[in-house]
Amino acid sequence: MAVCRDVSLHYVLRELDPVQELADIYGWKVNLNREALIVEVRMQAYTGELFVVEARCDDYKQIPPFIEFIDPDSGERGTRRAYPKGSDTFFYQATPCICAPFSRKAYKSVTPSGPHGEWNLSGWMNSTAQGVKWSNHSTLGGIFGMIQTRLSRPELYKGRMDA
Repeated sequence: MAVCRDVSLHYVLRELDPVQELADIYGWKVNLNREALIVEVRMQAYTGELFVVEARCDDYKQIPPFIEFIDPDSGERGTRRAYPKGSDTFFYQATPCICAPFSRKAYKSVTPSGPHGEWNLSGWMNSTAQGVKWSNHSTLGGIFGMIQTRLSRPELYKGRMDA
């Protein structure tokens, strides 16, 4: 299932302009590691709390990026402290991940603790899981934008998971 690294990089570079447009609106800091095919975005919740979100884009767009949160203080990856807590299962608390088809970490076939064994990686861009038309969020801008929306709305954002 491997995608040529240059093809994945092509998609990432093509999608960075819209990410930067959102960064200008929301005050994000965006960093691209071309070698590792990782896009890192530093964004804030409406409370001012900082979150670091990483999208590892190897094999992109054949499969979704591996989305991970990094603790802005310790640098630890994937901990409950690194993840936001929401009012629904988008920020999945049992095993911290984003529970959406655009998050490779949510697939049990990728991560044994992933909540979804029934989802198909290859169908991620056209998924209608949970009654959502996920094709609206099948670009890096759409993904980071949805995360920011969750952090910006008091009815959806409830602090950090460990709080």
